[in-house]
Amino acid sequence: MTAAELPVLPTKPGCYLFHAPGGEVIYVGKAVNLRSRVRSYFSATAAQKAQLIRNRAERLEFIVTKSEVEALILEANLIKRFKPHYNVLLKDDKSYPFLKLTREAYPMLLFTRRVLKDGATYFGPYPNPGAVRKVQELVGAIFPLRQNSGVPLQKRKKPCLRFHMGRCLAPCIDNVSEEAYAKVVRQVRAFLEGDVAGTAEQLESEMRAAAARQDFELARLYRDRLQALQRLTGYDSDVTRASEDDLDFLGVAQAGNFAMVQLFQMRRGRVVGRDKRFLTNAEGASPAEILERFMADYYGQAMQVPPLVLVPQEIDLDVWSAFLSERAGKRVELRVPQRGDKVELMGMAERNAHTGLEAELALLERRGEAPGVKELQALVGLESAPYRIEGFDISNLMGTHTVASIVVFEGGRARKSEYRKMRITGLTRPDDFYAMHQAVYRRFTGALADKLPVPDLLLIDGGKGQLSAARRALKDAGLELPLLGLAKKQETIIREGAPEILVPETHPALRLLINIRDEAHRTAVGFNRKQRGAAMTRSVLDDIPGIGPARRDALLARFSSIDELKSAGVDELARIPGMGRVAAEAVVAFFSAFDNERASVLKAPEVRAAETGGAEAG
Repeated sequence: MTAAELPVLPTKPGCYLFHAPGGEVIYVGKAVNLRSRVRSYFSATAAQKAQLIRNRAERLEFIVTKSEVEALILEANLIKRFKPHYNVLLKDDKSYPFLKLTREAYPMLLFTRRVLKDGATYFGPYPNPGAVRKVQELVGAIFPLRQNSGVPLQKRKKPCLRFHMGRCLAPCIDNVSEEAYAKVVRQVRAFLEGDVAGTAEQLESEMRAAAARQDFELARLYRDRLQALQRLTGYDSDVTRASEDDLDFLGVAQAGNFAMVQLFQMRRGRVVGRDKRFLTNAEGASPAEILERFMADYYGQAMQVPPLVLVPQEIDLDVWSAFLSERAGKRVELRVPQRGDKVELMGMAERNAHTGLEAELALLERRGEAPGVKELQALVGLESAPYRIEGFDISNLMGTHTVASIVVFEGGRARKSEYRKMRITGLTRPDDFYAMHQAVYRRFTGALADKLPVPDLLLIDGGKGQLSAARRALKDAGLELPLLGLAKKQETIIREGAPEILVPETHPALRLLINIRDEAHRTAVGFNRKQRGAAMTRSVLDDIPGIGPARRDALLARFSSIDELKSAGVDELARIPGMGRVAAEAVVAFFSAFDNERASVLKAPEVRAAETGGAEAG
């Protein structure tokens, strides 16, 4: 699509939708000024993502709104409806769970995913159903709300077991007045809004008042509830709170096509809740765009919005403040903290976002859904996603026993049945470049070339020198394949004729490359150790024709040294169990030839020259 094909755009706020051939919505955006924002996609300095969108788009549709806040809400709904390819998406884009305090004389606390305009009070959203169940259990352990008498309340002849346990006031048998039950409901409401301290203070006040009236049974009930509250929430009335702030603070982490946003809820100076969301389609998106996608989804459903929200990135603060104020019914400030204790809160949120993202990526890898392949294609500019990647590494000890390893990954997963190891020949000193050339050349010209399919990408453990050696080997083998190197210093991705790439270690593409490199290194080092171990345990007897491991062990058990063995005759050797006369003669002949060769080497050069007719005279 070109700028000339754009419709006449107004200068008003609204949303715009890019459509691909066939009508698919590939991107939804919002704008304060539709004309200015859309035309920025067609400028010479447009970002790479904007260029991809305009190149794929066939037509543009726009919707004018009354205000920027209305555009923000509309954008969130359109993204949820169409799930456009180039928009950041919530990976687990499901409705949030809530707790619902029903609207009736004797309210009940319920789990729900639907927020209705039915006069009930909703609390949430919560991050997952498990969190809701835990809060329900906590409320049930502290406050005697009814649980088993239906909505609306159904009368019973006998109360349930919770009444006999002191955990229900049993309105189903008219055991409690509406006023007394309403007092418990107010405590539940305050608790769910985060006022743990206020709830504890009210319970303690009622306990003391009941004790003063000498209503010790009621005082005991209040005491038990207060103790349950302290035990289950960790609240301690003797600890002075350093801050009375009510606020939310958010952290963002991004790795290639994936991102994580974590939100923490602080009420009365205590962190009382957390939500986190794993997002996809984040490649090329700014942290601000990722943050806005999460906020639109979360605060679009949130029932309680605090007066202050801390964000780590500059976004359109005025628009978002207006949106949140509209949701809360009061003034809400949006702020990027610059100093003080609130910067520490942001650091906490950022650290948790990075940790959460790493955990999600590791989970994908364990499930066989390794996310690095497509991200690697985009990161290094490959024509297609590299399904089969082969990793090469060289290992030696002071230049001895040089070996190479070849590991295979398909679809981001190790294919161990196709791993290969080889000894490097022709080396008298350490030379990783020579070894890498030989390993790559033999992989694509020998028997392995027929047994293994051609990979989509080669990963070389090392820098530009190893990469050049691998390229020469491919050229000698008559092949042209994509090559990458991975240098351990700062985990730098090395490309041929292009700048080096440095990305965070959480980036899925780099995680995949590190995994392949480490697997190749582990395999090469293990093979090198095995070769060195075999060399250390090798005996001179292994070189004698006809002497296998069994006969070798029998000879070593009979004689205490090689000199003693060499002095033994054929008859003596033949009497050893398992030897026989032919094997005994082979042993005697081997040592006789060995001694003759050694004596020749020890002779002076002029003597050897005379014996060989001057062949060694030079």
